[in-house]
Amino acid sequence: MHLICFDIHDAKRLRNVARQMENFGVRVQRSVFECHLKESELRELQKRLAAVIDEDVDKVRYYSLCGKDRNAILIDGVGRVTVDADYILV
Repeated sequence: MHLICFDIHDAKRLRNVARQMENFGVRVQRSVFECHLKESELRELQKRLAAVIDEDVDKVRYYSLCGKDRNAILIDGVGRVTVDADYILV
């Protein structure tokens, strides 16, 4: 599981980053996504986002979480930790 957070300073780039992220994970907060990705999928996402962001002002952070880290996630308020789907709906 990867936790991916971003801070984008331009509205158009922000929308583009959010659209890309929605293809790879589940939004858990405005600029935070939980993504269950293979390494090749993570590299593809990083490549796509790098093509969109302005590295002088924007930030994207990628946190890899192991099973122990995932089990330690605490949530106050609405929400739950996402799970990796065992199937794909077409």
